[in-house]
Amino acid sequence: MESKVLIKIQILSKNIIKSNHDNNVDHPTIYKLSFFDQFALQMHVPCVLFYPLKNSTFTKIPIIHEQFQQSLSKLLSHVYPASGRFSCDGQSINCHDEGVLYIKAKVDSQFCDFLKDAQKDIDLALNFCPKINRNDSNLSITPLVVVQVTEFACGKGLALCVSSEHAVIDGFTALKFVYEWSKVSKMGINKINCFTFDDFGTIFPPSSDNHLLKRVESPRDDPNHDFHEMVARRFVINQSVISKLRENVGVICFRSSRVELVIAFLWRVLINVYRRKNNGQVPVKFIPGETGMELKDILLLIKDVIQKTNISFAKSSDDIYTLASKFHKEIQEWEENEQVDVCKASSLCRFRINEADFGWSKPCLLSLGLRRSDMFWLYDTPCGNGIIVQVDLKKDYMDMFGCDKDVLSFICDE
Repeated sequence: MESKVLIKIQILSKNIIKSNHDNNVDHPTIYKLSFFDQFALQMHVPCVLFYPLKNSTFTKIPIIHEQFQQSLSKLLSHVYPASGRFSCDGQSINCHDEGVLYIKAKVDSQFCDFLKDAQKDIDLALNFCPKINRNDSNLSITPLVVVQVTEFACGKGLALCVSSEHAVIDGFTALKFVYEWSKVSKMGINKINCFTFDDFGTIFPPSSDNHLLKRVESPRDDPNHDFHEMVARRFVINQSVISKLRENVGVICFRSSRVELVIAFLWRVLINVYRRKNNGQVPVKFIPGETGMELKDILLLIKDVIQKTNISFAKSSDDIYTLASKFHKEIQEWEENEQVDVCKASSLCRFRINEADFGWSKPCLLSLGLRRSDMFWLYDTPCGNGIIVQVDLKKDYMDMFGCDKDVLSFICDE
């Protein structure tokens, strides 16, 4: 699945967008990171949305840039940590409105041609992610949010990438940021009441344990990285397929959600891939030779692990810090163990990212993440009944995943 399409991005300008102070919104000057924020890898995670543009006055690129920047400035007065910077010790955010980096760019490709190519190779979307120079020496001056807006040569489409610091802005907040920004742009509203920033840093103070502070460079920005070659594919699991999967599960003691059902299905496929590739091991969730491979077996494992984790946390005599540290350490040990196969799943369903209409159209294509590790990204189809899955896997695993009989029987490339 190596891409043979050459995409040339030209950076036109860079500037800083700061809060609209006309809103008179007061906020603290320091936002303390919590103990739980430290578990998040300190890295920028991008989300790229592709928009078709119709021929009208409102969709002229200069007007769009003006609209983007004005609405972003309004939003930042309410989402104040996004406009801040890491403190020198990395334990908090200095909220002095240093701004969000806004990049204007242009690509020499036609929008319709790109969409056709991207349907076959979603990794082409990574070309529209901004390159962010961040390391220990410049972390305190690196923007927490970087926006890149790229115009296609034909003027009939654009790419909007929002890349945010994961330790400060998690996936839920990042997608909500984009959706609320689109509402401000389209409707021209000034008051936003959906963002609250409770003082979790005081309730759960950060730990001084340095092993929790893991800063990670983007592999595409680090020429010395030694990550496995990763590729992505997108699959559609529509409502009828979800119903068939539910029928295949049969009667069990609980009704699984559609997300649990789809994740169980995907993991079963991946377990088969791992086992064929290297006699794979997936601890706790799946033990080769002991765990059944029916869909309901995987579902029951998911439910059982969640329940056992909840019970162990509730009954333990340890404090929340000790419990969370133990859990975090166990996950790290799995990831560092060459005998363990780890695949993560992130559900973004019901996050309304498909409705992020800035005033000219809804997005027609979406790309998530940086292809760092085996990962399933789940989000709603435009109609809301099905689920789109972006599968990030090592290349040799992906070749086997796409040929799996269950994948060929139930789901298809988007």
